[in-house]
Amino acid sequence: MVKKWVVIFALFINYNVISQQYFKINDDAPSFKLWITDGTKLTNKEINKKVVVFKFWFTSCMPCLTDIPKLNSLVKEFKNRDDILFIAPALDRKPTIEKLLKVHPFHFKIAYSAMDVSQKFNKQQVYPSYFIINKKGKIAYIDSGNKKSDISDLRKAILKALK
Repeated sequence: MVKKWVVIFALFINYNVISQQYFKINDDAPSFKLWITDGTKLTNKEINKKVVVFKFWFTSCMPCLTDIPKLNSLVKEFKNRDDILFIAPALDRKPTIEKLLKVHPFHFKIAYSAMDVSQKFNKQQVYPSYFIINKKGKIAYIDSGNKKSDISDLRKAILKALK
């Protein structure tokens, strides 16, 4: 009988720890520091009162590359808004990214060597993964391996977060 309760208690603790590892809509966005390929730094402080669209990726991920043209069209659609940022934290180092961008232009702000930030947001380490943070610093959208990435869903979530 005691063994049964020990097993149940262990499962309960394990479930609680695992369930706390993943973000949900309306959770606070984690703190981060990103180095952008243009030489600037980006932290939570710089995104205050802006909608932020994150795409976590790496250069040898084919699904990560195939949606770049569609993502570039989103950047173009919202180019006149100063209350939105498109940021693509990559796992790769800056020279690798710069080489790829010559072949595949990507109009997001590209962060390099961002494994630490990716691990904070993208706990499942599924790529590509998308997160939107609203103007209040809350997570407003998550697509982290739960479904096939759909740009129209991402666009709808951006519009909702901009309201």
